[in-house]
This record gives sequence, C-alpha cells and structure tokens, in this order.
Amino acid sequence: GEPEAYVAQWPEKILLRPGSSLTISCYQNYSNLAYMFWYQQPPRNGLKLIVSSSTWSHNSYEDGYSEAKFEVTRQNTDYSLMTIKNVTAHDAATYFCAANDHTVLWTMLLCVSGKNEEIIPPAVAIFSPSKQEIQQKSKATLVCLASGFYPDHLTLVWRVNGVKRTEGVGTDEYSTQNGSTYSLTSRLRMPAWEWFNPLNRFECVANFFQNGTTASINKVIHAYVSSHSWAFIPGLPFYI
Repeated sequence: GEPEAYVAQWPEKILLRPGSSLTISCYQNYSNLAYMFWYQQPPRNGLKLIVSSSTWSHNSYEDGYSEAKFEVTRQNTDYSLMTIKNVTAHDAATYFCAANDHTVLWTMLLCVSGKNEEIIPPAVAIFSPSKQEIQQKSKATLVCLASGFYPDHLTLVWRVNGVKRTEGVGTDEYSTQNGSTYSLTSRLRMPAWEWFNPLNRFECVANFFQNGTTASINKVIHAYVSSHSWAFIPGLPFYI
C-alpha cells in the first residue's frame, strides 16, 4: 500500500511579547507532497488559509496576509518554515501546517498585549454540589472556577483519587473576560454515592503558561468537608 505520510510541526505552544518574531517549522516525510499550506485559526474563529507553496512556484498569499508579515521559506520538498514578524495581540492564534491534504499538529501562539504584560496566575476554587440536586436527582455536580488570570489561555482538568476524569465533565469552551482578566468554569457530575464516599478525593487542576513553561494550581475537595448535607441521602450511613 501507500507509505504513510507523516507531518510534524514545532513549537507546540509559545507565549511571546509584542514586537518579537516567531519561526514555526513544519516537516513532512513523504517527499512527493509538493504542496504545503499554512493556516491560521484565531480564537473563536474558523480556519483561514494564509499561504500555499509548491515546489515549483512562488508562495501564493491569501487576501489579508502578506510576505512582509508571514514569511515562508521552503528549505526543500519536505521542510517549510514560516516566520511571523513583529507579533501583536492580533496574531494570537493557532497555526496549522499541511502537506497536500494531510493536515497536522499545530502551534498555538499566545500574545500578551502591551498594556498589561504581566502573566497573572488564576485563583482556583471548588464549589460543593447543591442539596437540591442530591435530593431530587441523586446526582452531585462539583464546580471548579479559575478566575483573575491573564492571558486567556488556561485548561482545567478533573482528577478523582489522582486519576484524570473525563466522563461527566463539562468545561466552558472559552474563558470569560472580566475587565483585564479572565475566568473559566468546569463542572464534574457524578452519582451522589460517589461524592459521599469519604475515601474519594476530588481535584481540579488549572494548567497555564508561565515563564515559557506550563505551571499548574491544584484545588482539592472531599465530601466530608460538607458533611452537614449527608443527612439528605436516604439509605446512606451518616458519618460523624
């Protein structure tokens, strides 16, 4: 059969000050793929083609994009570089490279705007389930709120007893802006009995970008912290 086409791109994530430049590298191992493409996906927007290149012709730029800003060099058939010059907050986006029709990994460029250049870590809080939900639905929803952070890129992950949990998790698609900072909420829903097991440890982890690397802040909650609500569960023992 056909050899498998492989495409790699780096860096994966980067945070830059305005005015700096960024070079993104894209490599594909299947030299017959003459066409290479660079795409930009701004936050809350669809994918836009920036430029297409082929081994035999000049780079072709789409409307709104220019070589002065997005300089693309094709070292050889399987290696392409794109340099984004004089980065501004407007360039903050996810960038994709593709070879022929094999789209690939991405580079996320976060830009800290000039007026507020400090990275502000989030405050993280977990809120207990409501008694009403437990009584009426025998379900329990924990809410994790990360607030007061800047810039707006942050992820929230739930862990139960140290193991990542994806089932029953709903996280806001985008952070909410409050003045000059952002907030993000995630919910973890489970059967009430799981919440009331005194051995279970629920943890919300906020991952964010700091000093060129990913930092995290963890918040933990146990059911027995709010044991006053236990009396509402029929058939469950009451722990003191």
